[in-house]
Amino acid sequence: MMVVDPRFFSPFQVELAIVRNMLTVADGNLSCVLDVNGNVIFIIKDKSYSIRDRHILLDSSEIPILTFQKKRRSIHRRWQAFRGDSTSAKDLIFSTKKTTLIQRGTELNVFLSDNKEENVGDYKVTGDWKKRSCTIYSYDGSTLLAQMQDNHIDTCMDSDKDTFGILVSPNVDYALVVALMVILYEVDKDRKKKKIKAKKKGGCNSDSKDDNEDSDEDGEEEDDDVEDEDEDDDDDDSD
Repeated sequence: MMVVDPRFFSPFQVELAIVRNMLTVADGNLSCVLDVNGNVIFIIKDKSYSIRDRHILLDSSEIPILTFQKKRRSIHRRWQAFRGDSTSAKDLIFSTKKTTLIQRGTELNVFLSDNKEENVGDYKVTGDWKKRSCTIYSYDGSTLLAQMQDNHIDTCMDSDKDTFGILVSPNVDYALVVALMVILYEVDKDRKKKKIKAKKKGGCNSDSKDDNEDSDEDGEEEDDDVEDEDEDDDDDDSD
């Protein structure tokens, strides 16, 4: 299953560790992905001045592999991933969206770019970063592609709450896996922020609502068409 780049496709099981927010830079944070020997495989740059929460996945030489960002006005919290540093529709590789509007946990369907109808997903992502229970499956659930480990991989680094181990199955594109894990984290984070905001606004009355309620921007319709051109002008505006 090679989706993103043949360099990150292995016939063997691969162990990785995501180290979040290891460095603050001028326009965001840097995270890195290490192998079992502590070598940097990927760098993840979070753009802090992006209204779409843009992230860029770079290789160890800091060459862009993927750019992924959330769509605006999407009630399913859709994210899109593009080749290199592009955000153009012609470079779309995959997109994700919540399986349902109301969820107890976070569950995402993954659609490759050639899956135009999206009647059935290509992969599924479920879990919770806080519980270190993230898992990526084939859409029918029959094949495990990758899962987050309970304990981070021994990379000669001290254990840290922002270090997460990932075990990738053989013959799986681990650039895809890393991007999906980060997207799941961002969607889960948005859900929790919205829930906290709703409780503060509703006070005691909010406790009577279903804890699973998880719709996005009220009154906005989902816009699932990819952009035909880059959105740099919009995304580089400060909040």
